[in-house]
Amino acid sequence: MNNPLKCAIIGYGYMGEIRRRTVEQHRDMELVIICDPNTEKLEHENNLAVVNDPAEVIESDVDVVFICTPNYLIPELTVQCLEQGKNVFCEKPPGRTLGDINRIRAAEKQNPELKLMFGFNHRYHPGVMRAKSIVESDHMGKIVAMRGLYGKSGGENFNQSWRNNFNIAGGGILLDQGIHMLDLFNYFLGGFTSVKSFLSNVYWSFDVEDNAIVILKNDQHQLAVLHSSATFWKHMFELN
Repeated sequence: MNNPLKCAIIGYGYMGEIRRRTVEQHRDMELVIICDPNTEKLEHENNLAVVNDPAEVIESDVDVVFICTPNYLIPELTVQCLEQGKNVFCEKPPGRTLGDINRIRAAEKQNPELKLMFGFNHRYHPGVMRAKSIVESDHMGKIVAMRGLYGKSGGENFNQSWRNNFNIAGGGILLDQGIHMLDLFNYFLGGFTSVKSFLSNVYWSFDVEDNAIVILKNDQHQLAVLHSSATFWKHMFELN
């Protein structure tokens, strides 16, 4: 067997812990560095390096970096890792603005030998994979339209979440949760050429949206409608 890929995690919050479990389940991967501002919670780690400066990861000899940080840090870290010859798995969204995304895409094109992936994991849900196989078989004809609901009821300490801070997150529920449904719309139809959206923040009154309606159409006149909300009565995911 080849030597395992050396891996690092930048950002050891909820998602960082999940990615760690994933790495540890694979024999061909080895976690060697964790980077987080709060190194105290990792003070009992003996088998890997614990650092608080991402530069130590970027300048290391690791093969793969998992970026699990708040949104505003994603573009710079992703670009720096690619420029230093590291494969990157990054949480969504790929930045806060179109400019962020274009910058990342440019770095990816300059390093075609490297892998860059984002955490759009809903594509691998068994139900979604089954639906995709049915659509591709053409057994039931073409898709006419898609409708998606995705969001939550806020949750504990929702008022204090960085996800509701425009400068950190770049957007609200649409960028945080709805982006998964938009990814599935693209997965099944893709190539949307007409987009209309309506946003509101009348309930939580954050400086980001707490409700979003998005309407899309492609050149084949296939339609998709998304309602992403932080005011549902429970966590909700529904794709029709």
